[in-house]
Amino acid sequence: MPKGSLFLYWGYNRAGYGTSDIHFNGPGYSFTLHDVRATDRAVDFDAKTYFSPSTMWVPQYNYRLGWSFRERYTLSLGLDHMKYFVAPGQTVRMTGQVSAERSDTYAGDDIDGPVEVAPDLLRYEHSDGLNLLSIDLDRFDPLWCGTDGRFMVHAFEGAHAGPVIPRSDVRLFGEGINNKFHLAGFGIGAQAGLHVTVFRHVFLRITARAGWIDLPSVLTTGGSQDRARQNFLYYEYSAALGAQFHF
Repeated sequence: MPKGSLFLYWGYNRAGYGTSDIHFNGPGYSFTLHDVRATDRAVDFDAKTYFSPSTMWVPQYNYRLGWSFRERYTLSLGLDHMKYFVAPGQTVRMTGQVSAERSDTYAGDDIDGPVEVAPDLLRYEHSDGLNLLSIDLDRFDPLWCGTDGRFMVHAFEGAHAGPVIPRSDVRLFGEGINNKFHLAGFGIGAQAGLHVTVFRHVFLRITARAGWIDLPSVLTTGGSQDRARQNFLYYEYSAALGAQFHF
């Protein structure tokens, strides 16, 4: 990408997650659920949903604004709006302690055994976004260029890092709320993909990303002292349509 170019894009993603130990802490309880599985939740494709200004924010989306500060190198700022849902019905190991005041069913001073992730124990979602606001540094390498320069294909690779600002919907022992957006941690990782330019100013970008997300401060039931913490590996692939301009 030529030095001095500006670009922006909008697209959609799918994501996957490694298992996570989720620790819950608050008045009357401190316990961990081990090796918890989670999935994303894509919205079935429908042109009205994906392309209407009122509903295009519902699926898992990406947007980004960037600048080519050197020949073949770009810096950009953007949001990856992924979704994270702990799979209900799975059996996991639970360790820690829970008082009877918080839950008669799961009470114990030295818990260590299997439990089912059932509604009376936990519903845990970053459903209004596992929102990674990242700065990306990318290098572009030309693969093919048409004779008139109107059509080009570049490969790119780079790294990203930034805060994670989820809106977490949690029910713990049947108590909870859909929380406000909250700075819960950070993410870091790498990406690679293809950047296909059409008519010089329009492009299609296909990106694969992978990295690590650490969330030491997740809001849970709405109580001021109730928190969860977790970390996990993630991967994401996305397709985006954008525009670029050279000044």
